[in-house]
Amino acid sequence: MLACSAHSLRAALFASAALAAAIPVVATAQTTSAPPAAEPAPAQVEELVVTGIRATQRNSLATKRNTETVVDAIVNDEIGALPDNSVGDTLERITGVTADRFKGNANELSVRGLGPTLSFSTFNGREVSTAGPDRSVAFQQFPSELINGVLVYKTQQADMAEGGIAGVINLRSIRPLEAKPRIQAEFREVYLPKDAAIRGRDGLGYRYNISATDRWDTKLGRVGVSIGWQHQDQAQPEDYYSTNSSFIPCSTSAKDPALITGTAAAQTAAGTSFNCALRPTLSAANLAGTNESPLYFATTSRTFRQINTSEIRDGVIGALQWQPNHQLDFVLDGQYSKRSSLENRNQLAITEAARGVQPLIIGGQGNDYSDGALIKYTGNSNVEIQLEDRLREEEYVGGGLATTWTGDKLTLNGDLSYSKSHRTELQKATNMRSGRRVVYTLDGTNDVVPEVTFVGFDINDPANYVSAVPASNTNYARYRLVTDRKDAISAVRLDGKYDLGEGFFHTLSGGFRYSVHTRKTDANNNSDVPIPIARDGLTVAQIVAQANANCRVPYATTRFMKESPTNIRSWAQFDNSCLFRAYAGRDTNPLLADSRGPEDTDVTEKIGALYVMGQFRSEVGGLPVSGNMGLRYVTTKVESTGYRSEVLVTPSVGGSVATVTTVPGTISTVEGEGKYHYWLPSLNVNFDLNDKTRLRLAGSRAIARVGIEEFNVGITPVVDATATTVQGALARSNTGNPKLKPLESWNLDASLEFYLTPESALSFATYYKWVKGASFDSVQPFTTSIIANGQLVEFNAVAPANDPETRHLYGFEASGSYVFSMLPKPLDGLGATIGYKYAKADFEFPDPSTVAPYVDPANLRGLSKHNVNGSIYWEGSKLQLRASYRYRSDYSKPNSGTNRSVRGSGILNLSAQYDLTKHVQLKLQALNVTAARDIMYKAGEDSITEVSESGPQYFVGLRVRF
Repeated sequence: MLACSAHSLRAALFASAALAAAIPVVATAQTTSAPPAAEPAPAQVEELVVTGIRATQRNSLATKRNTETVVDAIVNDEIGALPDNSVGDTLERITGVTADRFKGNANELSVRGLGPTLSFSTFNGREVSTAGPDRSVAFQQFPSELINGVLVYKTQQADMAEGGIAGVINLRSIRPLEAKPRIQAEFREVYLPKDAAIRGRDGLGYRYNISATDRWDTKLGRVGVSIGWQHQDQAQPEDYYSTNSSFIPCSTSAKDPALITGTAAAQTAAGTSFNCALRPTLSAANLAGTNESPLYFATTSRTFRQINTSEIRDGVIGALQWQPNHQLDFVLDGQYSKRSSLENRNQLAITEAARGVQPLIIGGQGNDYSDGALIKYTGNSNVEIQLEDRLREEEYVGGGLATTWTGDKLTLNGDLSYSKSHRTELQKATNMRSGRRVVYTLDGTNDVVPEVTFVGFDINDPANYVSAVPASNTNYARYRLVTDRKDAISAVRLDGKYDLGEGFFHTLSGGFRYSVHTRKTDANNNSDVPIPIARDGLTVAQIVAQANANCRVPYATTRFMKESPTNIRSWAQFDNSCLFRAYAGRDTNPLLADSRGPEDTDVTEKIGALYVMGQFRSEVGGLPVSGNMGLRYVTTKVESTGYRSEVLVTPSVGGSVATVTTVPGTISTVEGEGKYHYWLPSLNVNFDLNDKTRLRLAGSRAIARVGIEEFNVGITPVVDATATTVQGALARSNTGNPKLKPLESWNLDASLEFYLTPESALSFATYYKWVKGASFDSVQPFTTSIIANGQLVEFNAVAPANDPETRHLYGFEASGSYVFSMLPKPLDGLGATIGYKYAKADFEFPDPSTVAPYVDPANLRGLSKHNVNGSIYWEGSKLQLRASYRYRSDYSKPNSGTNRSVRGSGILNLSAQYDLTKHVQLKLQALNVTAARDIMYKAGEDSITEVSESGPQYFVGLRVRF
């Protein structure tokens, strides 16, 4: 099957189109009397009423059945009815949708195995801005209490905005004239055991919302209003064990890892004064201090991190709908979200974790650990206490005006929309370093979070963290605005649909869309003090000693890494603000007035699209057939402005080391642009095999645009130390690529659906995608220019590139829902839903770090081969009980320019609801009741790079409705 080509797919798609075109001829030729063709499925999903778990299930099945595309949905007729704590959690209940976990909640979403960047997300059918580094929408900014529907379209049709190879995720808010008048309010208290274990905290938080929907008949026509407000104030505490982002291959073993005193020559001879490496790369002196070892993967730092957090969020969603007559409909809607998240990080860091390594247990050497995993070893390092406060603030504003005019045969829809997102992240950090290097043994044989034994060093004694001779970064005070990102999208859209009456094609639709997307990012506005400032008659060493004595505080928590058997439960702690004031002589450092740099982004993306689509209905052999076919044309222009500084370049001469030096105060702009256009055909055919069975076939071509910051043309100089020319010395410099094309995919889909009862169904779907143009971590020579040695020099830098190979992704989904209404009371209230997804792909992304020759390439970001979600529930007249479980297998999640994977894991959630009265409902929830951990690895599944614990969350609340 992998041998199939895009040409074969196009042939199959066009053959299907020919078959669809032939249907009316076949139908006309039939002379026998046949029942009238089934009415076509509506192009849009109608609002559905949800009054309980069983009704939600019934409405979801009706939504799935009554659309022309393959879609899954959860839809309500009122605000506040979704049972989940976040929109991400709601989406994760849909078969084929998987989520990455962040702070214990669903975060990045993948549809049908394709990563989070390959889905296209909309709100009320409109593209929304995002404050993240790519195009992935932060679903946390939309409170689930104020959303009344989520839909996932898994196949394409021509009137959908392009951008999702995996699928289109649409969030919906209330249209007030189509909803019941309602006033509702809810208050929920949350208890977090991990937060309760933190000194000075009680583990409590809360979230509440209030919303109202009403409508009136006036002299000016029908008017409806809906408005909802949600406020949240709760912690998201986490414990971490992590390593440096890169692993390094080593084959050395220090001869005497305990020798860290004496002369430099003696330590070199013991193998303790330098990092492990591949032995052939060592100098003669260093080689003499080591023995040969089997290959292993080391990392340059290891950190234990405890985080205190708080998060405050406000969200408002509202709509005003006016129908002056039966032909006109106006809907003005808006959304606002503001989040403020504060992290207080307290870290114990082994800052030289690759120094003086003597491996004791290496994976693959007579054990079951992954090859090269460094499971147990002895080394030596400075030990640091690192403190950091991170304040992230994020604001989203969005909305639009939609107008509909309905005539006898013609319907026109116009839409104006705008959304903007703004994120800032401010970091304030200090540290205390041990007065000497420490010998330690790290042992990961009992758990993914290792035990560490420090020789002659008490990590809980603050007095051990005093540098007698402070140097650069032994005691720093860093103040950094690491992110100031602004993202905005404005769009206009006009659609028309004409009723053709009887015939094969019964409607003809067409329209256009034009949007402007801008992204501006100011990154790394750093204001650091690398060593304390001598003042008030005190030396630097005296300032450090005083700070150590005056800024001590008790350790923060009694439950660090509770789910792990590690012996690291606490360490010395200091007050971050106190240390900063002692080192810098002030509470903050002034940020740079001009912080422009090559990492900053200024991109404008202009998109125009036209489409035509026909809906058809007929019969074949007495079977009703319906669907749509269409063509969409898309053109895109990218304009990018970046920054570069002048450089001084000295090429290598006679084996000398080439150098590249940036000239301060010489920053200037550099510009680039790119253009592309695509034709995107689509076909959806639905066969009603009987009144309970529907077969769907679909084919389409789709695109997914690369991350918008990949277009940045700023130049970061990196030297090739062996190059003998100016251009050669600059050849490792980094830049972006505004000429990047989107990923393109030809898609085939089939779905067989059995609707047993209004509340019970089985469905089986399969899909195959031919994907081309992936650009993840791809690099190519990209021609750009920079002023070197006073002259404008054109050279080839390293930039992202489109993968020229065609990759394949295929899989299948199976889902079922059933209500056991035939059982005797009270068992007739039982019901269950289950979904399974299998996906496989042949993408290959080599690790860009030095371990690449020894490890397999990564597959597509976010791709889990197996995904399961299921719920079992019981519903009575007043009481509802539900248990939900979600599992996904391992998947790729690269970071910091290297490959990284996440171990498979499952999450169990429990919930209960009880109607105290007709208007008052008691709600209980327990999330992640098994305290599942998130585990990540690099260079093999036992080369652990991160473990995080967020623990369970417990909610109790009251909901009032009138």
